[in-house]
Amino acid sequence: MLQLDAIAESLRLLLTPLSDLILTYVPTEWIMSLPAITLVLFGMIALVVGMRYNPLGISFIGVILAIFEMLMFDPRVMSGYSFGTLFVRDAFSDFFMYIVLIVAILVLLSSTLWGGDKGAYNFLLLISFAGALWVIMATDLVALFLAWEIMSTPTYILVALGPRREAIDGATKYFVMGLLATMLMLFGIALTFGVTGTTELSVLSEYVNTLWASPVGNEPAAYTLLLAMVLFLVSFGFKVGIFPGWQWVPDAYASADGSVTAYLAGGSKKTGVSALLRILMVGFFFARIEWAPLIAGVAILTMIIGNVLALAQKDIMKMLAYSSIAMMGYLFIGVAAANEIGMAAAGFHAFTHAIMKTAAFILIWAMSFKLTKRITYDDLAGLSKRAPAAAAMFAILMLSLAGMPLTVGFWSKLVLFQSAVVAGMWWLALIGLLNSVFSLGYYLRVLKFTYMEEPKDDSKLNLPMIPMVTVAICVIAVIALFIFPNVILDYAFEAAQLFFP
Repeated sequence: MLQLDAIAESLRLLLTPLSDLILTYVPTEWIMSLPAITLVLFGMIALVVGMRYNPLGISFIGVILAIFEMLMFDPRVMSGYSFGTLFVRDAFSDFFMYIVLIVAILVLLSSTLWGGDKGAYNFLLLISFAGALWVIMATDLVALFLAWEIMSTPTYILVALGPRREAIDGATKYFVMGLLATMLMLFGIALTFGVTGTTELSVLSEYVNTLWASPVGNEPAAYTLLLAMVLFLVSFGFKVGIFPGWQWVPDAYASADGSVTAYLAGGSKKTGVSALLRILMVGFFFARIEWAPLIAGVAILTMIIGNVLALAQKDIMKMLAYSSIAMMGYLFIGVAAANEIGMAAAGFHAFTHAIMKTAAFILIWAMSFKLTKRITYDDLAGLSKRAPAAAAMFAILMLSLAGMPLTVGFWSKLVLFQSAVVAGMWWLALIGLLNSVFSLGYYLRVLKFTYMEEPKDDSKLNLPMIPMVTVAICVIAVIALFIFPNVILDYAFEAAQLFFP
């Protein structure tokens, strides 16, 4: 952590002239939202440039500039708020914003395979990235709603733009479920405002604290706020693909192009997790005795549904989609623990899952694009002979998702289970462990077909270079973070401390 801080400080000093120039011309209250604003501007430029030229380079520049702007303006040195107090950059939001921007770079690299040469495609991606940053920063429910629509609306179109005919079906299901989630979110906001007269999370927290301290005579207000909290949980449950809103995930993931699927699994889901965590840990922190058991139940059902249905799949994309549902179940073990280690574990799992799943979807998408078909287990037969490097990388990713040692997935699940034990929920940790063992049924099946089955076609399978380099970077990170997990885990704990001063 200290080494990364030293590198960031060195870059900050190097970029001081540029940051001074920006501070001269950009309004102060826009500064902390500058990464998102930059993505919007470059999205518009990419749309225009895409009319005649390949705009993917413009998109890369926009994302890299957004990262540099985050480094240049440290919220620990200057005010982290922007647009009044609607959005904030702090340790928690920065952690998830970096996840989104890292996934954005990986997705753009994968887009060289398909879609990246189209202006509309780049525009929609960059606008969605910008909306994701604002969702993570939102400290007000109305601002959160507006940012969420900026992020999610382009993804409906991106799923529909997939190269296969069934993309429209997947996008339609995704859109309908998203619309239902939006209505539930608005209902929750309306109930919250009706009771408290505010949509600001910090003010809501004070109201809940006062109400829970003396609930006698105020039961209607308390029950109404609990209903609003449940609506937020169900709404964001739809958004991040947990019970009861997981149904859209397999169809949307399997029918979209792989780059969009990688973004949905690696970026947009983590954005929803960050928003729900801020609502629960800021707005409803003093009601955690009420919501922790509910979150535990959701985590259990999500893990079981994801793992059982993943085991039944033959299509690899759908298997990975159901696996993503199960992974969200594991993450919510940390949320249910409602303690500092649980929040840190949830953040760490969000980071590691983003890296693992983004790489896995990109690799399978590259195979699918090359073979011009949906990839099943039979297509993985003998992959170790046809494409040894791809087979090795996919095997490492599967072992990491299963939580095996020598990969970062081991630490990710271990810290989650530890958080449940610390919170006295040993039974939740046990259920998570049993689900993790059950998941070996489909993760090890990948290794069986890859290394133990004979290929039907002996010809070499040459996969596109840039997507494979992207996957290789992620695989290296998966192994390196097993050796040095504290590089990320320390930042996850720093982010969690925001809720436990």
